[in-house]
Amino acid sequence: MVRRILPFLAPVLWMVFIFFLSSQPVLPGPNVFWQDFLFKKSAHIIVYTVLFFLWYRAFSLSSKKKLYMLPFLLTLAYAISDELHQSLVPGRSPSIRDVGYDSLGILIAYLRLTGYI
Repeated sequence: MVRRILPFLAPVLWMVFIFFLSSQPVLPGPNVFWQDFLFKKSAHIIVYTVLFFLWYRAFSLSSKKKLYMLPFLLTLAYAISDELHQSLVPGRSPSIRDVGYDSLGILIAYLRLTGYI
């Protein structure tokens, strides 16, 4: 039983980490606009690439099938909920564009797992 549940701890902890970052009114970054933009949008892509990989790993370890849709849906749903959460944090605002960057991270993870890149 524990062996089936344990793999799910990693993506849940990663989601807690994302939630913590989203709860910050201001995130540190470079003072130059384009550098700050590049840094923060790259962070979106990387963080959600990792989350997809973690969900995929958790489901792969608990099932004999290769499941892509469930990790995709969970990761995308969390990206959307994260933006909604940011609407409640003073100094932050939600952005559909950020969900797009998050989705790019999901796509990169999927393409990597399926051997396209």
